[in-house]
Amino acid sequence: MEWIQPSPETSTVQMRGPGHQALRRRLLQALLLTPAGLGLVGPVGATTGVQVPDAALLNHDGQRVRLRSQVWRERLAVVNFVYTTCSSFCGVQSAMLAQWQTKLGARMGREVVFISLSIDPLSDDVARLHAFARNFEPGPNWWWLTGEPAAMFSTLEALGADRGDPRDHGPQWLLGRARAPSRILGLPSLAKLEAALSAAAA
Repeated sequence: MEWIQPSPETSTVQMRGPGHQALRRRLLQALLLTPAGLGLVGPVGATTGVQVPDAALLNHDGQRVRLRSQVWRERLAVVNFVYTTCSSFCGVQSAMLAQWQTKLGARMGREVVFISLSIDPLSDDVARLHAFARNFEPGPNWWWLTGEPAAMFSTLEALGADRGDPRDHGPQWLLGRARAPSRILGLPSLAKLEAALSAAAA
């Protein structure tokens, strides 16, 4: 897979290839051919010191939303951390969520939400995030969020995510309810993510 990165003039993400479905198939095939998620799967466990803030952020349609009270609420959430110029695992994570979104069906929104948070708010404005998210056909309960840099960096710090160069960040996930999410490091299989979410729901 090859991404054409956004240009300052267009603020859009383009792809080589016949279309979105082909992109998702290629990402998922790459994941399936990667032994044990690159061997980077870390332990699943309750996080310590994580306080999900009720930060005012922007979704990929430009609407201002509150992270905890409007997006997460009392539902189970699957959170990943992305940036639109990522050329490594961000696309793989997002392709996994696209597949999982289909499997969850009517549970999406009622019980479960997905939250993809930009770790590069200095570059990821609403237009760029919208263009990137569109590749994965998110439904209304898959929230792609960016925002003012101060609000985003404060949110990322509260969630224990990277604050440095986005190119240096490693894949991680938060799963569960806002009061006590669990963290997974690396690229586990979808089956492992499903099991972790089920454990969080118990």
